[in-house]
Amino acid sequence: MPLDLMTRLDPLRRVRCPFCFERFAACEMHLRCNDHYCKSDFARMIEDPILSHALNGRRVGGAGNSALRSPWWIDPRTDVRRGIRRHFDWMVLPDSLDCPNCRRPTDLRLCPRCHSHLPDSAITLDPGHIAIFGPQSVGKTTFVTVLLHELDHRVGPDRGFVLDPLTDEIRERYEREYHELTYGGSQFGVGEELNGESFRHSHSATPSLETNRGVLQPLVYRLTSRRDSERGGTALLSFFDTAGEDWEMNIEMLRSEARYLGGARGLLFLIDPLRIRSVAHDRRMQLTEKESRVPPADYLTDIRKLATFFRRSPVKVPLAICLNKLDRWGHLLPEGTKLHEWATGVPESAPGPALDQAIHDEVQSALRHWGAAGFLEHVAVTFPNHRFFACSALGDAAQDREDLPQPLPTPLLVERPVLWLLERQGVVAPVDGPRRRGR
Repeated sequence: MPLDLMTRLDPLRRVRCPFCFERFAACEMHLRCNDHYCKSDFARMIEDPILSHALNGRRVGGAGNSALRSPWWIDPRTDVRRGIRRHFDWMVLPDSLDCPNCRRPTDLRLCPRCHSHLPDSAITLDPGHIAIFGPQSVGKTTFVTVLLHELDHRVGPDRGFVLDPLTDEIRERYEREYHELTYGGSQFGVGEELNGESFRHSHSATPSLETNRGVLQPLVYRLTSRRDSERGGTALLSFFDTAGEDWEMNIEMLRSEARYLGGARGLLFLIDPLRIRSVAHDRRMQLTEKESRVPPADYLTDIRKLATFFRRSPVKVPLAICLNKLDRWGHLLPEGTKLHEWATGVPESAPGPALDQAIHDEVQSALRHWGAAGFLEHVAVTFPNHRFFACSALGDAAQDREDLPQPLPTPLLVERPVLWLLERQGVVAPVDGPRRRGR
């Protein structure tokens, strides 16, 4: 739909793309034809070097890598058909432009840096984003999948907000690449599930940035709250899932290409305690074949890597450190602790600030007991605005063999670190206090 008049009368306002997080003036946005026949007529498509660079990076122009083609697009300021009007876009944005192929008007606006589609809300709202990162095999993709499902179906209604994908493409991508694997596809009719039960499948490793720059494309959602707020109750959120292979072995490429880490408004560091030697070697632990093959992690080095993405230290960005797979290791903690209660399925307290504080203290004690005192000290000095959490994206549904059908997730506390980050950004109101003002 066309932009409202008030937005068009502010063409110099700074816009931040929720996909690449580059900033630009509104008058710099490009337009693309959105007509069905133009989008399916490959003969009339034109080269799109901006989209090619966004999807292929440095590989563009290399052997076997030609520029991608897309429906007609243009920078309105360079459309000579508009005559002298194109020189006054800094005063008022054009309502639409006519495609030279189909002659139909188009108001589909693009980010001039990556050519992602920018709906009206992406132009009028300043986006926030959460970067979810960590080494390989900590369950980042599964965490993102279950988190968004929980925010949409359970947590959002409880906290008075609605989470919607920003575009149809994002909705389809989440269903295809995330939700169908974890919660099962829709190949069966109602009441026709396989053997009367639903099953999930394990996610494959997130592809490296070297082989697929699509990992730089976040899942962008619009969060709308029914509560009054200084932002009108609506905010944009981008969720970035960083490939563990890049984090462990391609950190220089990640530092130069994944600018969302250094510009994040919320950081979520996912840790798998089963990759800590003292946990893996505990006689009470029974590791699966896959878990026993994973090399030990060096979380102290990981937190040092994270600090290099920021120019100043200490870093002011809020950092949530979440120990995943609580159902697998929580029973190692003493009886009577909150973590033991939640891991064994007998929690006595509901999720809330009091439980978060107790888990924060218990996680620190556990990490110190497991020999991670250096990690804790480095976090305290470099990221003073931090909090520790523990969760399980799958709950007690995980099976020993990865090749067997897996029951659906029964998550434990998966939303707590993200709600804390959203509260710190001023996107959602704390349950026990007034809304914070966003930075």
